[in-house]
Amino acid sequence: MKKLILVVALVVAGFAAKSQETDPKSVLDKMSEVYKAMPGYEISFVQKIISDSDVIDRLNGQASVAKEKFVIKFQEQHIYCNGPVLWTYLVESQELTISNFEPEDSEIDPTNIYDIYKEGFNYEYKRQDNVNGDPVHVIELISTDEDSDFTNIIMYIGQNDSYLKGWDLIDYAGAKTAFEISKFSPNKAFEEAFFEFDAEANPVQHTEDLRY
Repeated sequence: MKKLILVVALVVAGFAAKSQETDPKSVLDKMSEVYKAMPGYEISFVQKIISDSDVIDRLNGQASVAKEKFVIKFQEQHIYCNGPVLWTYLVESQELTISNFEPEDSEIDPTNIYDIYKEGFNYEYKRQDNVNGDPVHVIELISTDEDSDFTNIIMYIGQNDSYLKGWDLIDYAGAKTAFEISKFSPNKAFEEAFFEFDAEANPVQHTEDLRY
């Protein structure tokens, strides 16, 4: 009898663990918890422009993030944000725009991608898959906000580490833009000045300050 009870208990425990693995909220909450526990992180990513299921262009970028602060270097545009202030620098033309950072709830940026699901979206567990050999949970976010730029976001979340391996953005026309993380460096520490534009290191020909 004791052996039977033990077997039943193990089966129930295994079923509960499996249910939790495929519960979208549990997967998303774990991802959010992992990222929020980090002082910061760096990623290299590939943005894929997709048309009719074909990749028509690939663009490379890098991002460094620490809580509400970030630096994005994408093509010839570098964006620095120390929280309240946003600097957008065009490398080739050496133009700088300065503005207050006032993100909208529906906007996606490196500081909220792991929390975006918490407001304005429903979500569904789609399947298990793999990205570059890493097993992932595939979660689809469905927008409930009519003002959102995207109707759906598909997230690929590592089964072993809860790191975000990539995501797809689908707009109202059905066009898809895919982002794939090519390199991830967790638990990075940054100096405060890292997230502020350095005029000595980046020559500026024209500045437009929109904070007034």
